[in-house]
Amino acid sequence: MKECCPKAPEHFAPLLGYCDHQIQKLMEKELRQYGVSPMQCHTLTYLYKATHEVNQKMLQDFLMVKPSTVNGIVDRLEEKGFLVRTTGKEDGRCRILRLTEKGRAFHGDFVRIVRQVNDRMERHFSHEELAALKVYLMRVAKNLSEETEETE
Repeated sequence: MKECCPKAPEHFAPLLGYCDHQIQKLMEKELRQYGVSPMQCHTLTYLYKATHEVNQKMLQDFLMVKPSTVNGIVDRLEEKGFLVRTTGKEDGRCRILRLTEKGRAFHGDFVRIVRQVNDRMERHFSHEELAALKVYLMRVAKNLSEETEETE
């Protein structure tokens, strides 16, 4: 097995960045056949699971990105025929997002790809180790979100 780092970094932030980069590369490789990015896949999965109408603001909040980024994601998915954008009934400025049949049809493939990536990531970990890692990462996320909230 190829080593990812010649020596362990002093802090774990670079290692988290490396892991995220590797996840993105693997997801991109697996999703290439469908012509979608990991963020577009995440969007399609969110819309598939939604039990209510989803507008672009809700998607923006879910993805935690800027409105212009959501516009780009939605534009590309609409061009590819995965979703349609319609005008809201109560507010004409509001854009409601709906999956097309094509968007719904690929959900099983997307779930399979995400499962494969997760399985690869969690390989060689016991259930106890994964549970502990999740607790630690949730603590890191909480620490970082508290810092972000303090600076905004």
